[in-house]
Amino acid sequence: MDLQIELEKELDSELEKHLSGKAGHSPKILSDSIRYSIFTPGKRIRPRLLLTTGKMLGLKKESLIPAAAALEFIHCFTLIHDDLPCMDDDDMRRGQPSNHKKFGEDVALLAGDALQAIAVDAFLNTPLPADVVLEGLRKFQDAVGPRGVIGGQAAESGLLQPEATLSDLQWVHAQKTGALFLASILVPAAFARIEEASERGQALAAFGKSLGNAFQVADDLEDGIPTDTAKTSVLAYLSPEEAIRSSSAKLTPAMEKISALWGNQSRELILLAEEVLKKLRRAHP
Repeated sequence: MDLQIELEKELDSELEKHLSGKAGHSPKILSDSIRYSIFTPGKRIRPRLLLTTGKMLGLKKESLIPAAAALEFIHCFTLIHDDLPCMDDDDMRRGQPSNHKKFGEDVALLAGDALQAIAVDAFLNTPLPADVVLEGLRKFQDAVGPRGVIGGQAAESGLLQPEATLSDLQWVHAQKTGALFLASILVPAAFARIEEASERGQALAAFGKSLGNAFQVADDLEDGIPTDTAKTSVLAYLSPEEAIRSSSAKLTPAMEKISALWGNQSRELILLAEEVLKKLRRAHP
């Protein structure tokens, strides 16, 4: 079965447990709002990345699905909140009205909040020893909280200042986008008991960081040169050619290191990284 189709089924199954499970039913409007955003068509690259990394590390899919679902639930929460009028104020998301345009700001806010709780609960269903589940959850929570996505969103306002630099932007992108990519790699690494300071741990972290950077740069290129004064795009500082060259120069050696350490076991993970490289190059032919 296609991994993406299987993921959709697993997400639906996990969501059912929390919206209409043994503990009772959620209010229909809240459930509808959550489903509306979760099942908007997307590539599911973050949970795919987690599952593919885990497979490379010798973990069974059954032990990875709860964390993969949790990652997608958190990503969905960030998108709902990111679109709110008090944040980026976006009316559209993936070709359809944003959650708050469909259900109202109050319900959208609560849907995002609910998804955070659902994500942690889903993660805790991981059928592995408690110590590695706890370590994986720490990596997961780091990616979500003030040192991760939420911190990146808070820091983004600083890019409105005239003294903002490329380094400032890269830090925001590393948190707001890169943190969940990194978690997709570090969570299965924790499940496999790979030490962060080891050669393999460092290689995985470098790969996750460079992949997240390349994905964000590709998004910036697809959006084109910004028309406002906010320096929230790499194109406010670099030409498209420079941006592609810089991202590729980080990702390519990270991919080579993964290939060297895991050999044929890394093939599917490298193919996923090549998807991102293609996205990067297509954005500016």
